[in-house]
Amino acid sequence: MRHYECICQKCKTVKQQLFQQEPYPNIHETFICFCNTCNSNQLHNRTITKKAIAESNINKQEKLLRENIENECHKYGFSCRFLYQSVIISTPLSDWQFDYHQSKKTLYHESTIKINFSTGDYAKSHIQFKNKKISNADIIFYISNHEKATVARNNNKKSV
Repeated sequence: MRHYECICQKCKTVKQQLFQQEPYPNIHETFICFCNTCNSNQLHNRTITKKAIAESNINKQEKLLRENIENECHKYGFSCRFLYQSVIISTPLSDWQFDYHQSKKTLYHESTIKINFSTGDYAKSHIQFKNKKISNADIIFYISNHEKATVARNNNKKSV
């Protein structure tokens, strides 16, 4: 549920409009709602406010951040998807996950052995490192190096 400042296109009355569910209107987007001044359904537009500008800037920054991560992943041949505040990076060998907004990051890595031997419990993933001050690009580079080392280790085991 959101409140946005809107203007009636007929009488130019500005008022707060309650929107019960998504999709919420963007700035300058036109929609129909009831105008108390006109006493009928009229076309309205969402107006520009400081809050709307701030929201727009946050959305642009988030989009740019995600695009940068996607480009970095594609550079190494990885794919990625976003889930809430986290990115999940899929490589040919495994999946990795971290919160890409934090300056100190915790990197989760899909376990190759799915059992925690100390507890006997199922172990889908483990922490590769915790609260490390590292950039998103450096994490993706780290993942690439880890994957290369894993492939080299597996190739050495096969040749022995």
